[in-house]
Amino acid sequence: MNFISSLTERLRVFLLTGENEIPAPWWDIIEQIQILQEGLSSYSDSQLFDEWHSLRYRAQSGESLTKIMPEAFAVVSEQMKRHLGMTPYSVQYLGAFAMHEGAIAEMQTGEGKTLTAALTLCLNALLDHGIHIATANDYLAKRDANWLSPVYHSLGMTVGVITTTSSLSERQAAYECDITYGTAREFGFDYLRDLLASPEFDTIISSRRRQLFGQRDQQREQQFLNSRQPYMVIIDEADSILIDEARTPLIIGQTNAIEEEQLAVACEWSANHVGKLKEEVHYIAHGPQRGMELTEAGRRIVREMLLQHDAPSGLDTGTAYLSSERALRVQNYFQKGRDYVIRDEKVAIVDEFTGRISEGRMWQNGIHQAIEAKEGLDITSPTKVGAQTTVQELFSRYPRRAGMTGTAESAAGELKKIYNTPVIKIPTNLPSKRQVLAEQVFLTAEEKWAAIVSETIAMQRRGRPVLIGTRSVNLSNQLSAQLLQAGLDHEVLHALNHENEAAIIKQAGQPGRITVATNMAGRGTDIILDQEVIKSGGLHVICSELHESARIDRQLTGRSARQGDPGSARIFLSFEDDILTTGLGIQRSQELYSTYRESSQDLKTAVRYFYQAQKRVEKHHEQQRVELVDRINQRRQTLQQMGQHANLDVH
Repeated sequence: MNFISSLTERLRVFLLTGENEIPAPWWDIIEQIQILQEGLSSYSDSQLFDEWHSLRYRAQSGESLTKIMPEAFAVVSEQMKRHLGMTPYSVQYLGAFAMHEGAIAEMQTGEGKTLTAALTLCLNALLDHGIHIATANDYLAKRDANWLSPVYHSLGMTVGVITTTSSLSERQAAYECDITYGTAREFGFDYLRDLLASPEFDTIISSRRRQLFGQRDQQREQQFLNSRQPYMVIIDEADSILIDEARTPLIIGQTNAIEEEQLAVACEWSANHVGKLKEEVHYIAHGPQRGMELTEAGRRIVREMLLQHDAPSGLDTGTAYLSSERALRVQNYFQKGRDYVIRDEKVAIVDEFTGRISEGRMWQNGIHQAIEAKEGLDITSPTKVGAQTTVQELFSRYPRRAGMTGTAESAAGELKKIYNTPVIKIPTNLPSKRQVLAEQVFLTAEEKWAAIVSETIAMQRRGRPVLIGTRSVNLSNQLSAQLLQAGLDHEVLHALNHENEAAIIKQAGQPGRITVATNMAGRGTDIILDQEVIKSGGLHVICSELHESARIDRQLTGRSARQGDPGSARIFLSFEDDILTTGLGIQRSQELYSTYRESSQDLKTAVRYFYQAQKRVEKHHEQQRVELVDRINQRRQTLQQMGQHANLDVH
């Protein structure tokens, strides 16, 4: 017990060194847990229940969670064995230790992160503060909560789920549970909704006074979705949520009827007329973030169009300029099938990191309405910012936070700097047998897609299933057409049919099966291999081009060779890939294309330019995250000086 009680201090010293190797004492604790669980095997269910509540009493009486961790993990493991037919592997205990100590556990795909998280959740829920686990999407939140609920219930703990469609009462009930599953966005939006419902919600003095004297304002609490103070959060796909998605703030808008009508008129008029404007003559493109700027010649054309008989009478010159620049930005930088899709006659944003629909999200500053006008759809109500926060700020509210993912190591520096959360790399349960094959490089996209089809045919003939990752719905459909032309049956998984995800992924490991999918981050469903597939070499993964984040490529290739299975992966590249123009610029990418087309150089020597472009994009995105945090901090200071809440825009 003295050894265990001193563990926290040892780990604190270890984590501050910046290393990510497993501390030697952890292996001793695993052995202790396994011995304790063996002793519990003869306990009845009621005895196990009593044992857990004894631990709850000790924890709430002030005993360290780290001290009772071996006993707690032994009880939870025994309940997992009884209700799920599974006992955690040693590496899963390591992941749970890491998260309990406030780190991000890097665990490879297929290593059982869901079960690992449950160990940490149960331990920390002993204090009765309420624990949140932020998943990548609604599907995973519901799936994981349902799967683990027999274990939680056997321990006398309650579990709740919050999804996009959850009602007010369902959200309130879920937040009152011991463990609450939901997405990071839903947790963030509910926090903002509570702020809008009561700007004085987080008045520190009054809340501390109520805690000190045991007072609860029942009427006040009933209007909130979550009346409990944040305590601990575990973040699934932590690098995707904390890094990739952290470039945009979480915003709840408020509508204005007059502005709605004015914006609709301006957007529809601009969408019908900007086709007459030419780049460099009538407008200058400053990139996706800064948008377009009309030249003097462009403004003159806009003024002339306003004088035509079909121009709206209430549209003033300044508004016409702005709406024209917005329409040009949408026309040039927002692509259907990549950035958004049309679903149920509405524009639905596609999450660039997961390939899924971002439910409930709308672009701000009229961009969403400009896209609707471009697509000939009804214009939705514009919104002003009512309340906003950042991913960084949202999770900094939790005194304890941890996470898990398969690809955090490359982002370890930023995670430690921004969130003060170290990364610990957890070994695989079985040695990896993944073969990462040499990249294939082609001059044109057409040649690349033909080569991908050829490699798919070769793998299928060997009885191996193939998973092909693409960057967008459009590219998935394009590849699908070529596969059909080659006579290859296949399944396509993207934003427009994500409801079939579990069924498609379940069959993806069968002999000769071909699956085309957009980004695999946060898919959360393992591809189980048929025995014949294992004998023939396992799953082959094809990455059809580099993504803007190397971690997404790793998440895709990590789908092969899980849990000691055989498997392979290969990346295909072409000089027409977006990553080159995005990272190196149009001129440099065209120069490279011309150089390799006109010379006898081996195309494989160009691989370094693709990774160089990817690194530049990653650096740019990191800078955007830094700028976002700085901008929000400046805004917070301004609002506080004006006597307003830091997250609210009060008009």
